Amino acid sequence: MTGQKQVEHSLRKPDSFQDHVMKGIQSLVNNKARLFMFVAPVFVVALAFYAVQSWTNHKTEARRAELAKILAIQTDEQSDVGKRREEIQKEIDAIRADRKTDAKGKKAELSADQLAKVTELEKKISSLKPDNSKSLDAFKKFYESNKDKPEGWMAGLAWAAGQLQNDKTADARPIVESISKASGSHKFYQLTSRFMLIGILEDAAEYDAGIKECDTLSTIATDESKPAVLLAKGRLQYFKKSMPEARTVLNELIEKHGSTPEATKARGMIAMMGPS
Repeated sequence: MTGQKQVEHSLRKPDSFQDHVMKGIQSLVNNKARLFMFVAPVFVVALAFYAVQSWTNHKTEARRAELAKILAIQTDEQSDVGKRREEIQKEIDAIRADRKTDAKGKKAELSADQLAKVTELEKKISSLKPDNSKSLDAFKKFYESNKDKPEGWMAGLAWAAGQLQNDKTADARPIVESISKASGSHKFYQLTSRFMLIGILEDAAEYDAGIKECDTLSTIATDESKPAVLLAKGRLQYFKKSMPEARTVLNELIEKHGSTPEATKARGMIAMMGPS
């Protein structure tokens, strides 16, 4: 990978808004670089929130209780992978512990055979993925029955995130677009669905549509998410090869939010563009 390609790849890593909402949550999508892939775990945050609330509306309570059950299924799916990772890590630790010790008590380096085995096991850990098929099927079914309800939007976005994890962007897009339109004044769902949609549009190289979504997001973004919106817009302009516009947006980001991680990325992008 060339130096510029490496920088462009790094620009697709998560920003502070996504990092904030997924803190402490095991991601549905591990080691994915595009923006939308890092928004996905926000659904789990909200589902967990719903699970501990007290409700007065019986129908709403029933919907949220059903969502909590789906979350429990998903948690079990994630837990199965976690247990397998722990088992493999114990194998690695045992190999490392089995090294010979010299007279001073210092462990020897791994032998060639041991190193090969450790490398093989580490690759196994990195390749492990949960089988989310059961929970994703349940999320999809729940969404289809509750398309006009916040709980339905939550389920639909969780299902879409799973499709993105499996590189099925075309399947996910219609539901994400539908929820971004249906959720209206519900800021949480507007932010979440539109951030995800921006990533989908970027992935499809539909940069003008993505920029338009950024402009919509900028009118409802929280203070914390504004740097991410600007970075997304600047990045879309950059990949569109509209360098003057990209530079303007990125400079605005640096001027208004200079101490954020997004501003650091913006500075890197501007440096890569060269003189104006």
